[in-house]
Amino acid sequence: MTTDRANEIGTLSPKSRLEQALSLGGRVPELKKEERMLYLGELRERVIRKLSKKQVANPSIFPEIKEALKDKRTIKMLINGDLSYKFTDKYIKLAKEVGKPFTIIHNSELKGDTGLAVISDQAIDITNIDI
Repeated sequence: MTTDRANEIGTLSPKSRLEQALSLGGRVPELKKEERMLYLGELRERVIRKLSKKQVANPSIFPEIKEALKDKRTIKMLINGDLSYKFTDKYIKLAKEVGKPFTIIHNSELKGDTGLAVISDQAIDITNIDI
């Protein structure tokens, strides 16, 4: 490669913000969408604890969820909207009891088996979030 050609390549500029926005049709790209669909719309690094759909259907409350809801890093609890209220009611009552908000997520794009997740607003990256 000649020096002139190398200099020419080095002067190419990345797309301007306007060009980037136009190429996306005005939409902001969603980071780690596939990962978010596994954790009820949240990033894995923000999940403190999670239950599978089958675990949420268990008649008893998992003490790890109660403990996670009391964690000072917890900002909310997410519940998979595909689950029956008869299974999720006990966790909704628990969240209200400890003063944490909850959201029921209805999204046909959700993947995986997550039934409930306790979420932080920051990356905490807990190694084992499963119960």
